[in-house]
Amino acid sequence: MSQSPGPRIISKFVEGVTAGYDSGSSTWAMADITNRSGWSITNTGILQWQGYIDLHGWRPDDMVLYPTAVQCQYGAPFLSYGVNAWDQGGPMYLQYAVTTDKIDDLDVGSAGVAEPLAGYIGDNSEMDQVVFGCSEVYAPTQSIYALQKVQKHMYGDAVPIVGPRLYISIRCALTIPRNAANTANTNGAFSLPPMRFVIAGEVRETNEFILLHLMKRQIDLQQSSDVDL
Repeated sequence: MSQSPGPRIISKFVEGVTAGYDSGSSTWAMADITNRSGWSITNTGILQWQGYIDLHGWRPDDMVLYPTAVQCQYGAPFLSYGVNAWDQGGPMYLQYAVTTDKIDDLDVGSAGVAEPLAGYIGDNSEMDQVVFGCSEVYAPTQSIYALQKVQKHMYGDAVPIVGPRLYISIRCALTIPRNAANTANTNGAFSLPPMRFVIAGEVRETNEFILLHLMKRQIDLQQSSDVDL
């Protein structure tokens, strides 16, 4: 790849994952049919994934990557289903964020529903570190299996990237599937499709004073302590 100033497109692929609920033991687990690389699930039904894009080789050290567009692409539909044909599973709450500093408290918040994933007061990150973030809500449809997107909320500052890594965090809060006949808890599963995070930007030389300021600012933010919860 050219080390000259100019446009860049970088991306990160995240494998899809399927997780199920067992009403007998009241536990969540990831299905054996998925590779689920990097995925984990809590006993409250929150799927989590964290990774990063290594930016070494994408630009010389004295250049800055300025994002111009960031998006998350899905390779398949979102699915939710119960053990019986008439059970439609339940809604899911998906959140993801692309940041210049790793989020170290994915479990903070009201089950990933009430707050954004990054940059809010209960999180260790600031908006100065958020390149792109999004919160989405999916709900069952008449087709039983497919989930439809009912809300999408995007945020972020597309901040200049001076560090060697760009971090990606995903949190998905699942709801317990219910029997359509009597609303009791039932066995069920959710499937998240493969995701591809794409960052289009411009690499260009930057005034040395501005470069040093950006580097110092990023270091200061990463060394700041978490707020008390």
